[in-house]
Parts: sequence; C-alpha cells; structure tokens
Amino acid sequence: MGNLSESTKCHECKKSSKYFKRLSPSELEFINQNKTQLLYRKGETICKQGAFASDVLYISDGLVSSYLESSNNRHINLKILKTSEFIGLSSIYGDNIYNYSTAAIKDSTICMIKKESFKKVLTSNGDFASEIIKGYCENENQLFNKILSLGSKQMHGRLADALIYLYNQNMQEEKIFPYLSRKDIAEFAGLSTESTVRLLTEFKNDNIIDIRGKEIKVLNPDLLKEISRRG
Repeated sequence: MGNLSESTKCHECKKSSKYFKRLSPSELEFINQNKTQLLYRKGETICKQGAFASDVLYISDGLVSSYLESSNNRHINLKILKTSEFIGLSSIYGDNIYNYSTAAIKDSTICMIKKESFKKVLTSNGDFASEIIKGYCENENQLFNKILSLGSKQMHGRLADALIYLYNQNMQEEKIFPYLSRKDIAEFAGLSTESTVRLLTEFKNDNIIDIRGKEIKVLNPDLLKEISRRG
C-alpha cells in the first residue's frame, strides 16, 4: 500500500503531461480537488488484477510494470509504464475492475483521480478526450503486437521482440535494464527464466548484444530485428 505523499497541485506540476495541458485552469483545479497523491516504494503493488477500480491512476513520477497474472502463478509482463502515463482507463466505461496488476519498478509517485471526476472532464473537454484516446490506441497497438509475438513466434523471436521493446529509445531514456531481473525479461518474452538466460548468452556469443551485470546493450539491432522477423 502506498504512503501519502506531499501533494503537488496540478497547475504547479513540473512533469505535467500533454494530456493535462489540454485542460483549463478550472478543470485542472477540479482534478486537483479530486485526487490523492501516494508514494509507492520499489516492488510495491499499486493495483491488483480483478480489484475494484474506484480511481484512474496517473504516474506523476516513476516507473511501473504492468502484468497479467494467471492461475498457475505465472506472470506475463505487458508494458513498462513511465511518468505521465495512466493506469485503469478501461475501467471508466468497461468493467469496474483493473484488468491487470501493476507494481513500482522504482519509487513512484501516483495520483489517484476519482473515476467519476475524470469521466466528467473527459465528457466536457473534447481536446482532452482526444489526447487520451490517441494514447489508448497506441497502447492497444503495442498489446496486439505482443499477442502476435507470443502466439506465433519461437523462443528466439519472442526474446528478440522483448529486447527490441526494452531497448528502444523511449525505454533507454530511463535506463531500464538495471531495474529488471532476468525473470522480468523472461516474463516480457513469455519464456522461462532458464531459457531466457541461455538465449541471452547465445545472443552475446553471437555479438548481437553485450551484457555487463544487469545492463544489456544491443550491438547489432538489424540482426535482432531479423531474428524477430523470422520468428
């Protein structure tokens, strides 16, 4: 459970996203009056798959892993969520639950916005709603590609896809690998930890990647993309 954090007023937030820049001062103040700001320490669960969703969660600062939990206690990592991204948007018009679990990869500040208040602003501000829809569609496309990878590719292709995602420019701005265990990487690829370690060593021996401790650097992105393409 997160701890109450010293709340930053929305109009004073230095990491305000493109979404909130679409709001008027009065709308920002309305959101500010209907949010609670919490600090989650590294490793803490932020929301639980299947739990009642009373709030839309906004990552004010931090890194968060989103994942699906299965009945056999295995996880499938979906995405790394960064500062300025939302959690639980689908609960606004869909089921009143979180469809996935999330956990802080590093200490993260989360704004819990009352869902009905968020919905009211969505309904009244078309520009704000349009930005939210654009972000939601981008996320949906990423998830479709992930389903295709897990459902149609062999182990090499699935690991290549995971590394391409984790090594892309947006992720490297956060230097993501030091925060991830080999098990985390395995759960992005839908593989066992043992298979992931073996394949990473194989990729290293083939000079596709370099490994130094937890850090991974892609040396041959074209070959990695070719492995992904071949599946």
